Amino acid sequence: MAFFYDNIDDVRTSKKKGVNPYLNLEKTSVLQETRIFNETPLNTRKCIHVLAKIIYMINQGEQMGPTEAREAFFATTRLFQSKDVTLRRMVHLVIKELPTAPDDAIMLLAV
Repeated sequence: MAFFYDNIDDVRTSKKKGVNPYLNLEKTSVLQETRIFNETPLNTRKCIHVLAKIIYMINQGEQMGPTEAREAFFATTRLFQSKDVTLRRMVHLVIKELPTAPDDAIMLLAV
């Protein structure tokens, strides 16, 4: 079901279900949100939400530099320790989608 609006203010004030919640993501803020992966106890719902944001950004063509990708990779791999099956599946998806440099290929083989 699609919703059509006359102007941008209608989109911002709308509470209807057809609006994309990831529409105005910023790469730097999403990468800063990965800090929650280090919290104890781990909030799996928040982690899954951040991982979904990362996948969305990558699929929308957002370019990540080698340093950003490496930091996101190491932050994400910490989540393998979780017993939550859904979270572990999201970790696999993110690692698969993250851009890799040839130097980082060894790390991916070990995962």
